[in-house]
Amino acid sequence: MSETNLSSRNSCLDFVKGIACICVVFMHCEFPGTAGVVIQAVSRFCVPFFFMVSGYFCFSPVKTVNYTKKIKHIGIITLAAFCFYTVLAVLFGTGLKVTAGGIMNWIAFNSPVIIVGQMWFLFALLYDYIVFAAADRSGLTKAALFAIPVLIAVYIILAQGMHLAGKTVANMYYRNWLIEGFPFFAGGYWIHRKQDKIKIPDPVLIGGAVLFTALCLVERKLMGRDFGVNIVTFPQVFCLFMLCVKNPGFGAKSIITKLGKGYSLYVYIFHPAIWNFLRKVYSALHISHNTAALYLLPVLVAAASIIWSVIYSALWKRVKSLCLNKLKGNRQ
Repeated sequence: MSETNLSSRNSCLDFVKGIACICVVFMHCEFPGTAGVVIQAVSRFCVPFFFMVSGYFCFSPVKTVNYTKKIKHIGIITLAAFCFYTVLAVLFGTGLKVTAGGIMNWIAFNSPVIIVGQMWFLFALLYDYIVFAAADRSGLTKAALFAIPVLIAVYIILAQGMHLAGKTVANMYYRNWLIEGFPFFAGGYWIHRKQDKIKIPDPVLIGGAVLFTALCLVERKLMGRDFGVNIVTFPQVFCLFMLCVKNPGFGAKSIITKLGKGYSLYVYIFHPAIWNFLRKVYSALHISHNTAALYLLPVLVAAASIIWSVIYSALWKRVKSLCLNKLKGNRQ
């Protein structure tokens, strides 16, 4: 593959990221009844897909990957999200109720206290960047890739397996940087490394994506509960990701692609705060149990999250530009 192709933007990945960030909102802020169960079940590819995208861009055969830049970038975003939700917790929440056990679970298993639980993904992604960078720089990349099937097996055993055995396992033990995050992160790296050798026709990938998406509903029905990642999510997200890799120009000029490229992470970060605010509005208007209003709520949360993300992005770019211009002026 040429360096030009490697450096060009994959619009299809951005397109699916745009869909995924909306699905993340709908997974957390659920539609009522059967609609909510169906959407949640088929949307479980979202977080794994985001992990895979990050791992995918940690491989390049033509240049050295700047892990320090990537770690710094996600570290700043994670810190900003932490500060944002900590301030909200102080101003509008129940205060900073912190225990030693809670802090240890946060550090080890990305199960946040103080801030909203949805932010576990940011901490897990930061850990995965750090661990994979260390593995790559130490010549242990192959060992990291060999860990993929092992970690997938551990996830299935701890989640679905223990459930079938009648045991209850807290989801932080499998929904964390290592058991869930790392196999998808490393899987994205592996796909980029091997993509020219993976010869799966598009019709097979499309058929697989449709089949495994449908099987998500079957698994949800048979298991009777949600686990965060279905067993069939693993092949589902692989098929979706390979379709993106093989069709990089798909959706290049669509609004969904612009959403995925520029705003998907902001939507992920801000939607819990917007959801909580709209729930308070619903309560004040006494429509918290109105069926029509409950169906409308996820749509409102998604729309408001997107609008605010666009506004925030524009404001942030403006602030950075002003700061840079001021810095240049001081130097002169």
